[in-house]
Amino acid sequence: MVSRGMAEQPDPAQAPWWRRGVLNGVLLGCLALGAVILLNYQELPGLTRILADLPLAVAISAAVHIPQILFTALAWRALLPPALRPSVGAMMMLRWYRESANALLPAGAIVGQAAAARLLARRGVPGQMAGATATVDITLEAVSQLFFTLAGIALLLAGRESAESGSTGGGLAGFALAGLGIALAGAAAMVLVQRSLPLRLIERLLTRLSRRWPAINPGAIRGFQDAILALHANWRRLAAAMLFHTTSWVLGAVEIAAVLWLLGHPVSLADALVIEALAQALRNAGFLLPGALAVQEGAIIGAAALVGVPPALALATALIRRSREVVFSLPGLLAWQRAELRATRQPQVTGQL
Repeated sequence: MVSRGMAEQPDPAQAPWWRRGVLNGVLLGCLALGAVILLNYQELPGLTRILADLPLAVAISAAVHIPQILFTALAWRALLPPALRPSVGAMMMLRWYRESANALLPAGAIVGQAAAARLLARRGVPGQMAGATATVDITLEAVSQLFFTLAGIALLLAGRESAESGSTGGGLAGFALAGLGIALAGAAAMVLVQRSLPLRLIERLLTRLSRRWPAINPGAIRGFQDAILALHANWRRLAAAMLFHTTSWVLGAVEIAAVLWLLGHPVSLADALVIEALAQALRNAGFLLPGALAVQEGAIIGAAALVGVPPALALATALIRRSREVVFSLPGLLAWQRAELRATRQPQVTGQL
């Protein structure tokens, strides 16, 4: 007979999913810190000063990032009908959950957005509309990034080349263009798929799945596409969402400029925009990794080299951004878990179009 104490011991294999996120966050921070030390051990005196400034730098990074969350939340909110829009604070929470998943979970942007759409439906927004706005929001974010990256490449090619960074710039510009191509292909594919879903094929698949899970409604896919097409036709909402997303990308450049200023290497806002635009384009190559682990750091270092930022300072900037992501994302995963638990305990509220 098994004793009661042994029977109540938790099974490690059934640990809450958010614990994996916590472990991933700690691992990300350790890897970033180790990378700084290993790649810059010859510059330990300067590195010590940089590490001493990290708390303030992370605070500055966080102070700039909060408005970014606000503007991305406003972008998603702008796609909803005015009568069904939750409060700005509620939309910021949903965006926070998505960012937390993106930073610490594999393919977290998709996982987080799906969860955020489900929680949005719990706030009175019809499920098909919640899913449609979430899908269109991701597409508009990708499209706005294309314009932002093009602006960065234009600034780079408009007279910021020098003999010192000429050869390096050509190679990195090629990688940035490759990242831009990936983003462009992804955005185009998302738009085309949204406008011409293979409805019959999807309905047949959902019908088969509904035999095992009766809660699945095979006919809901047509309502989902109708909601997406209605959003595509509403240019006023699309333009507002694009404007909010673009503002958020520009704030990323402000974050880069503020951190480099604190570290003693001030750059112009134009140079910071080049760094942020190219780094975000290069980061697309790591979209399947949690937070684009290692890809983001290399992207920032490579892009910063084009405007004359030393590798040690660029890596410190990447470490600060990674630290801010972990600081934001760990409590975000916990808050997301609590929101999911509350949603399962409360009856779902249905809204009307």
